Amino acid sequence: MSFQIFYEDRHGNAVDHYGRPEPMDYIIDEERYALEAVSSHTQYLYNQPQENNFDVGSVADENAKDDPDVCMKEASSKRAYTLYTDQDKVRFFKLMFEKVMSTSTAAKQLGIHVRTAQRWAQMYKTDPDSIFIKHEITGHSLILEYIDENPSAVLEQVLERLPQKFQDLKVSRSAVYTFVRTEYNLSSKKARF
Repeated sequence: MSFQIFYEDRHGNAVDHYGRPEPMDYIIDEERYALEAVSSHTQYLYNQPQENNFDVGSVADENAKDDPDVCMKEASSKRAYTLYTDQDKVRFFKLMFEKVMSTSTAAKQLGIHVRTAQRWAQMYKTDPDSIFIKHEITGHSLILEYIDENPSAVLEQVLERLPQKFQDLKVSRSAVYTFVRTEYNLSSKKARF
């Protein structure tokens, strides 16, 4: 006797894994073969180790068990970043210096990512004042301002402008083109004469 698994299609018919209708010539008795849902997609996700901090249990609604169309939460395409305040940094360094804790111990106690804390400690060793300095000038705003001032600017002009503001900057032409095209939704047109 071979073992076969049957599924229920959208119309309530029993089909095999190839989708063929009427896989058997006899009708399945409800008492003899009790068919039930072993697991749902929501239960499967709930039992998986979570990589993100969202609650999978909130996706499923209690009424969704009877409803075949279950609303699923959209997956985020962007990574979630944690922004730390200056107060978080002060608490971290207070634990490091006053309580004489290691970098990883202080970070774990405050809920700061260990690698972030290690980077702060390294920055403190090289220049203690650099930790609290906010970098306000970015290439993003510089590119946008330059394109606003010169709407007919070509990509080479943008590439020439970047090293004037940022010394030792090495960026490829394709990287700037991809950035301008995706972030600002700008396109470049070729002039034909």
